[in-house]
Amino acid sequence: MFLRHIAVIALLTASSTALADKVDVTLRDTSAQFQYKSSLGRDALGKTEFHAGVLYVNKNNMMTDIGLMVKDELGGNAPGFSVGVGLKGLGARVTDGNPTDSWVSALALGGMVRYSPAPRVGIVGEVYFSPNVVTFGDADRYVESGTRAEFEIIPQAVIYVGYRRIGFNIKSQPYAVLDQGFTLGVRMSF
Repeated sequence: MFLRHIAVIALLTASSTALADKVDVTLRDTSAQFQYKSSLGRDALGKTEFHAGVLYVNKNNMMTDIGLMVKDELGGNAPGFSVGVGLKGLGARVTDGNPTDSWVSALALGGMVRYSPAPRVGIVGEVYFSPNVVTFGDADRYVESGTRAEFEIIPQAVIYVGYRRIGFNIKSQPYAVLDQGFTLGVRMSF
């Protein structure tokens, strides 16, 4: 119910603004993630980006998420660096060897750091965390972390390779990993 409210608010916000759209596809041998991203403009606080996506691991393990992130460059004191702070809501179904499915949802806070050592090249680190108080269903914690190296082929297309780990503290087991490993991806702007 809570995630539906977040989705409605995010979609209403996105539909009332001029959009610069992106499609982001991340693949591994055992999973596929599809995300739609849209810039919601720039103000004195930075660039705001909306995203909605789905991660498919198999018929018993999948996750959907929506979120907002505000990001900006650090400027003259740290050339090449940009940072972001975000919020996302998610819902997932996780088995991880358990005979029954675990249904979880969370409201996670996160951040990212990007360093661009040269034009068209970037190194990105991201982390999201949801403690017990805002993690619901069969879980009491959510943690997502990842890093990637990006290369801009043309201004509208970026390819990247990275590593990520997405997991939940499920009440019936210590730690359930939804997805973990090296990834290959492409982000296209239109």
